Amino acid sequence: MTHASPATNALPASRPEGGRHGARRVVMLGNGMAAHRFCQEWVRRSGGPLLVLGEEKVPAYDRIHLTDLFGGKLPQALELAPAVWYAQNGIDLRLGTPVTAIDREKSEVVLQSGERIGYDVLLLATGSKARRLPIPGADLPGVHVYRTLEDLEMIRQRAEFSTRTAVLGGGLLGMEAARALCDLGLRTHLIEAASGLMTRQFGPDAAEFLQQRVQSTGIHVLTGCLTEAITRENEGFCLTFKDGRSLSVDMVVMAAGVEPRDELARACNLRTGVRGGVVVDEKLRSSDPKIYAIGECAQAHGGTTAGFAAPGFEMAAALAEHLTGGTGRYVPVEHPVRLKVMGCDAVAIGPVREEGELLTYRERGSLRQVLVQNGRIAGVALLGDATDAGMFQTAVQKRQRLWGLQRSRFLKTGRPWRKSGADEVNLWPAGAAICQCTGVTRGVLSQAVAGGCVTVEALCARTGAGTVCGSCRPLLARICGSEPAVPLPARFFRPLLWICLAVLLLAAATWVLGPLPLAGSVQALRLDTFWFDSGVKQVTGYTLLAFMLLGMALPLRKRLRRLAKLGDYTVWRLAHTLVGVFSLVALTAHTGFRLGFNLNKILMLNVLVLAVTGSFAGGVVALSHRLVPSHGRLLQNGWTLLHTLLCWPLFVLVLFHILTVYRY
Repeated sequence: MTHASPATNALPASRPEGGRHGARRVVMLGNGMAAHRFCQEWVRRSGGPLLVLGEEKVPAYDRIHLTDLFGGKLPQALELAPAVWYAQNGIDLRLGTPVTAIDREKSEVVLQSGERIGYDVLLLATGSKARRLPIPGADLPGVHVYRTLEDLEMIRQRAEFSTRTAVLGGGLLGMEAARALCDLGLRTHLIEAASGLMTRQFGPDAAEFLQQRVQSTGIHVLTGCLTEAITRENEGFCLTFKDGRSLSVDMVVMAAGVEPRDELARACNLRTGVRGGVVVDEKLRSSDPKIYAIGECAQAHGGTTAGFAAPGFEMAAALAEHLTGGTGRYVPVEHPVRLKVMGCDAVAIGPVREEGELLTYRERGSLRQVLVQNGRIAGVALLGDATDAGMFQTAVQKRQRLWGLQRSRFLKTGRPWRKSGADEVNLWPAGAAICQCTGVTRGVLSQAVAGGCVTVEALCARTGAGTVCGSCRPLLARICGSEPAVPLPARFFRPLLWICLAVLLLAAATWVLGPLPLAGSVQALRLDTFWFDSGVKQVTGYTLLAFMLLGMALPLRKRLRRLAKLGDYTVWRLAHTLVGVFSLVALTAHTGFRLGFNLNKILMLNVLVLAVTGSFAGGVVALSHRLVPSHGRLLQNGWTLLHTLLCWPLFVLVLFHILTVYRY
């Protein structure tokens, strides 16, 4: 909203009618995403009459999906609500109505037309504007910014007569703009002055990974490239850089960040931050107790500004609660920065460039980093697979401690938690954020499901989750049970089940049947040779030892990254259970079902219990599709843990057994 002097022929101030809350006249300047969320919260709390003055000529729309317009989507599809919705809910929405000044002494706002409108409570939701770089030629016709519906329409028209374009800015907005222009078929150059892309959020390794992924989509990336001037060149432009290079293009798009729209606040001497934004307290109140601010035009206590939708939504909800008599307070929290580049998620949560220990996990197509400060998770970077970003966001917000076992697991698998717990969203902590755009937690969503929300659409309408970027909708489907309720059976589950049953029977036979009988005469079949001939005993003993070592080695396929790609894990698991059968057969040949005495007996019992626990763990896996997921996972983890723990005393007992045989 451009500041101008109040008209000298100002009309008498109009006064909106009051409502049930002390006949207050509540006026809001701005009709963006944060403003619309305030309207929703205001209506939900029956706040009464509200006047909204919007500068643009269309109702609030979804800026996050602006690039969808280049794919053929109509502008109306981005509307957050039609104009009639405001009227139906007692909101007086006036579009195309710029405000030129705020008269704090008279508690009035001055419109461009000269009309004055009085207020008792004034809400500033003027948002932000695209930043134009302070370089010569930044205001030339054909040098566009990337912010509004009008901006995108001008870019689309220019793109019809262009083949080459340059996007200035390698941050979140710049990459989004570059991807959209590349999709239009233009040769796109993404130019960033810093040493890498999104360097405010990512360290050098992650920035390099991201740059490689962007370049793989056909976008030409130039980093460390400071633009000094833009000049006309025939029908296009010439960009000159500080290092002496130049680039000729047909169109230039500036996407180098945004600036708070605080010019009205500055003009009426409200307190603003050094880097812009109306300074507000935890109640979103400015230095004038009658004036509040939310969204990207506000600087919350602590010096933070809302550069994304989620903080603006939280401000809107807190302010609506406060103004309707509640105890609404806004406390800034760390929200992730998220971008999707050709199917690759790039998520930054908290700082990863500060001092501390940076743990890195890298595999083909994926890079994950965790910054650890004083033993706690302070920041996270996820590139590639980001399905468990909500768990990491909660860990950063709560500064969760990273224990030694979790550290080792992250370095091996890319996540500190067991995979099953991270994949099953219904088992996430109640405070874990599912929708990172709005901050809606798993607990809130589970309560909504218990209250009757059984579809994704119902969950979105009730909680607001999934209404911004929509990347969390698959998780919402799993929470409300929209996905198939019957899980698929494990691969090779039938052979696995039969082998586990065979192990159980062999172990039970060893315990129940007792020693096999010895031969009654020299003419009889001398099976006892297996158990009394020292040479045969060594063969069967070392055969048994070989099977045991093989059985312990096979699970390393799951633990060692170098072996992770060697064959199908389900085949290795089946081989592991088969080794269990062969081990018990070799044990029978070695002992004849004789349990022995003292340490030998303890060794036999250890082997038998080891076989039983392993067969139970394998049986749970084979029957997992018939069990309640949470119960099956608990049983599998319990039996597997017990099976693993029993391996350790086995080493010691076998060593003692071998030493006693050769010593005595």
